[in-house]
Amino acid sequence: MRALVGRERTRSELAGRTGASRDWLWTDFSYVASSSYRERVLKSLAERPKLPKQLALDTGLRIVHVSRALRELRERGLAECLTPDAKSRGRLYGIMSRGSALVAYFRTSSHRYMPTGRTVPSITFVPKIRAAFAIRSTKWLDSVKGVAATREALKGWSVDADGLTDETWLSVDAYDEFFELLEASFGDGRYDFVRQMSSHAGPELSAVKEQVMKVIPLEALAERAPIVYNKEWNYGRLEVATGRRWARFSHFDWEPTPPMCSMFWGTYEGVLEARDVQGTVTQTRCVRLGDSHCEYLARW
Repeated sequence: MRALVGRERTRSELAGRTGASRDWLWTDFSYVASSSYRERVLKSLAERPKLPKQLALDTGLRIVHVSRALRELRERGLAECLTPDAKSRGRLYGIMSRGSALVAYFRTSSHRYMPTGRTVPSITFVPKIRAAFAIRSTKWLDSVKGVAATREALKGWSVDADGLTDETWLSVDAYDEFFELLEASFGDGRYDFVRQMSSHAGPELSAVKEQVMKVIPLEALAERAPIVYNKEWNYGRLEVATGRRWARFSHFDWEPTPPMCSMFWGTYEGVLEARDVQGTVTQTRCVRLGDSHCEYLARW
């Protein structure tokens, strides 16, 4: 039976808890650095105001990704439309003072922000994930969208999808690009498609299957999740707390992007479905909204 999902969660439900004063430079830095698209667009705007088409040429991004990055930067107060009355193709965008301060900070640091302890990781370290998840995702896409449509969606990916094996390791940036391309082709910008795809791909990972097939209570299964995490990720940590008919998964990762959050969310939903259990999974904390870590609560 397909697990019931908590899709009614809204940004306001999480944002209402962010409360206390923040160091805005750090939170803006983590928000922009969590997406290579936002970072590239903001840095391009720092040179001079530009049209979306100019930004696409300058950054090498698809126009759909430029548009999404501009929307997110505007909502954050880092950029603005200088010609709001112009038609979409003629709108000129510029950087705001808060964005300028952030770019100046970027120029003094090439690192990303690590939410655990606010320490800066070594520049030689590259966070990576096994390609197994991308392989399972592509296989599912081939079956539901068709091979041609899937390859068309991924033609701009910097990775050769057909050359991947389960032992290949991909950078987090490559995965972020993978999810963004698929969401742009098949989703509506809310990353529900990435979440749906992950609910099918996650349980198909060999490490996940090995645990799901064990004849043990779900609480015990949930407690084994860090074993799987450590096999598939080379950074961060996963902590699990359980009780009667519930499990809480706390992720202390590299700054997560929206599709990464949807990936974990969908995977937990998929595990419930794989065990033929009716339940719900909700995201109760998110680093991008000011929390110290991301958290998912499963109930059944």
